[in-house]
Amino acid sequence: MEKIDWNKIAFFSALCFFLSALEYAVPKPLPFFKIGFANLPILISLSVLKKKETMLLVFLKIFLQAVISGTLFSYVFVFSFAGSVASGLFMMLAYFIFRSKISFIGISVCGGLANNVAQIFLAGIFMFGSNVKFIAPPMLCASFFTSLSLGSFAENFCRKSVWFNELVLKSPVKIDSTFSEIEKVNFFYVFLSAIGFSVLTFRNSVFEIYFVVVLFVFLGFIKKRTLKIFPSVLLIFFIVFFSLFSPHGKILFSFGKLNITLGALNLGLAKAGRLCGFVFISQFVISKNIFFHGRAGKFFSNVMSYFSKLTETKIRLKKENFISQIDSRLCKVWQNEI
Repeated sequence: MEKIDWNKIAFFSALCFFLSALEYAVPKPLPFFKIGFANLPILISLSVLKKKETMLLVFLKIFLQAVISGTLFSYVFVFSFAGSVASGLFMMLAYFIFRSKISFIGISVCGGLANNVAQIFLAGIFMFGSNVKFIAPPMLCASFFTSLSLGSFAENFCRKSVWFNELVLKSPVKIDSTFSEIEKVNFFYVFLSAIGFSVLTFRNSVFEIYFVVVLFVFLGFIKKRTLKIFPSVLLIFFIVFFSLFSPHGKILFSFGKLNITLGALNLGLAKAGRLCGFVFISQFVISKNIFFHGRAGKFFSNVMSYFSKLTETKIRLKKENFISQIDSRLCKVWQNEI
């Protein structure tokens, strides 16, 4: 029996987590509609992982998206689960059946359309009934163009990527996940982080979310972590700003024709706070020596370590070196150079 490469799955899971966080910040016309950023690691993994590893990655992506969006126990999770499983299965079928006859573009389009067909089917059953026919065309059209764009990016990226070639040809320097004496003494920090993580995942109260954010910023400074506050403040501003364009709830005040509503404001603040909170918690608790007992614990440690490294340094993307900058960051994280 072939062994599962848990290190590669951990890396791709962290990448899904990171891209899910980016996607979560983008306003959506429907709560279960997704652009599909987090499908990129799955798309790329088809050339790297075994079938069962890719399917495991699909389920991990579903869970991580639910965690980052706080929808783990809501109807949105059902839509996400159905769409992601359908997408993953169809991408795998397209890749393993057609192999060299299909590009990442074709695979991405297959996955994107399968995702939306599954979600439209559920929307017709649970929400819109026969009226689903009115939302189906724009959703399928949007899905086609977004999956086409993501597939084109994956095709172009993998053709030029040093990281992708290294991933296919050789194994990385693995993260050292062994206990140090300092980490044993401070295992209370892990417990505290787990509580903060749970609050961000299961609670929607703006007060509770920002209490966790402020707490872990304070704890990060105590542990002398390198924390970047300004980018988080900027992130909060932009997420809240764009959330205001989808007004709902009590009207607080108006700017011309734009109504500033309490519901939109709370939603934007909760979204932004949850994203910042996850980053500050991972930066606080994860170090090269942190370790959780058992195989599952070690896997989780590696996922969070990779996630922390992916979010650690800001990338200044420019049009002329867009792919090379991303590729350089992935190489450094993969080879444990950050």
